[in-house]
Amino acid sequence: MSQKYAMQRLNNYPVVVFHGFAGFGEDELIYKVAPYFGWIGNTNIKKYYNDLGTEFYCPSLSSVSSMWDRCCEMYAHLVGGTVDYGKAHSEKYGHKRFGRTYEALIPDWGQLDAEGKIKKINVMGHSYGGPTVRYFVHLMTVGDEAERAATPEDELSGLFKGGHANWIHSCTTLAGANDGISFMYGQEKAVRPFAKIGLIDVSFMNNIPFMTKFYDFMMDEWGITMNPQTGEKRAKNWLQRIDDYIDCMDDNCIGDLTIHRFRERSKDWQCQPNIYYFAYYATKTSPNKKGYYFPNGKMFFILKPFCYLVGRYNGTKEDANHAETGIEWRENDGLVNVMSGRAPRTKPWTPYTCDADIKPGMWIDMPIEDKDHMSYCGAGETREEYTTYFYEMLHRICNLPSIDQ
Repeated sequence: MSQKYAMQRLNNYPVVVFHGFAGFGEDELIYKVAPYFGWIGNTNIKKYYNDLGTEFYCPSLSSVSSMWDRCCEMYAHLVGGTVDYGKAHSEKYGHKRFGRTYEALIPDWGQLDAEGKIKKINVMGHSYGGPTVRYFVHLMTVGDEAERAATPEDELSGLFKGGHANWIHSCTTLAGANDGISFMYGQEKAVRPFAKIGLIDVSFMNNIPFMTKFYDFMMDEWGITMNPQTGEKRAKNWLQRIDDYIDCMDDNCIGDLTIHRFRERSKDWQCQPNIYYFAYYATKTSPNKKGYYFPNGKMFFILKPFCYLVGRYNGTKEDANHAETGIEWRENDGLVNVMSGRAPRTKPWTPYTCDADIKPGMWIDMPIEDKDHMSYCGAGETREEYTTYFYEMLHRICNLPSIDQ
C-alpha cells in the first residue's frame, strides 16, 4: 500500500452504511453512476476506504419502508440468507414474512479470529438511516420479545435473539433524524395524497424489470413492487396495498419520522457500554428578524423548499397529541432539524472535545458543521474536503480500543 493511503489503527473493522429515505445501495445500477457517498462527481468513499484497506458496504435497503423492515433487510445482507421480517411483526401489520435472499457480505461477522477476538463492524446511517441504524443496534443488543414468544427457536432470526452488542464497535449518524423531523407536523393532510401518488409511481416504475435493476424501492413485502429475484409481480390489489401501507403508521416511514411516535418507539433504546456513538450534524440556515430560518450559502437546490417549511415551524406545545416541540426546531440542514440531528438528549451524551476523551456507552455530540443535508453524500463539497472528512472519521473510529462485555 502506498504511503498516500497509510493509516495507523488499533483495529480495522468493516464499515456498513444504512442509506437514507429515497436512497439506494450497491445492488442498484444507479450506485454505479452515483455512489451514495460520493455522488455528483465527488470521491467514491467505498473505493477510497477500500484503498485504505477497510471493507465498506452500502447494501440496498427499501427506500421507504419502516425502520424495522430495513433492519431485517440489513441483517440478511450481512449474515446471508432470506430476509425474515418476523412472524409476529408480519402477522400484526399484514405483509409477507419473508423477503429476498442474499449471500453474506461479512460471513465471519461475530466470529472469533485467530487471536480469539470478535470480528465487529462499524455501522453508519445517513438521514433516515440514522434512526434505522439506532434501531438495528437495539435489536442486535436485546432482540425482540414478541418475536421470541411467537416463533419456534429453530425458525427465529438471529436479529430477534439479541445478545450481540459485542458484534458492533461503533454507531455513527450523519444528519440523522435522531428524534424525528418537524416537517411531518402540520403536513399530515398533504402527506397522504402525495404519498399515494408517489407510491403509485414507484409501483409502476418497479414493475418494469430494467427500472427495478436501476433503482429499486423494494416494497415487495407489501405487494407494491415486483421481486426481481423471483420474478414475482406486484400484488393484483396493489392499489389497496398502497392504502394499507400508508394507513399502517406503526410500520411505515411516515410514522417512524414523526417526532412523538419516534420518541415512544425509541424510549427503551439504551447505550451499550462497549459501543461508541457519534452524531454528526449541520446547519445551512440563518434567522431573519421574525425568527424564521432561511437557507444560506449554496444549499443543494432540491432541499430549499423543505428548508423554508422547516424554518417556519411554529411548534406543537398546544397539541397534546404531538410531542412538545417549539420554535427552537426551526434551524435545519435543509431537511433535518438541528434539534434532531444532534446526539439524542434522552440518552447519555457529551460534547466532543478531542479524540483522547472519547468514551463508549454515550453519544459524542460532534461540533455543528456548515453543511447541508446532502453535503454528507458529496454535494457541494470539494474532493479534498470530502476525502479529508471521511479519512478523519475512519481514523477516529479505527483508533478506539475494542471493548468486549
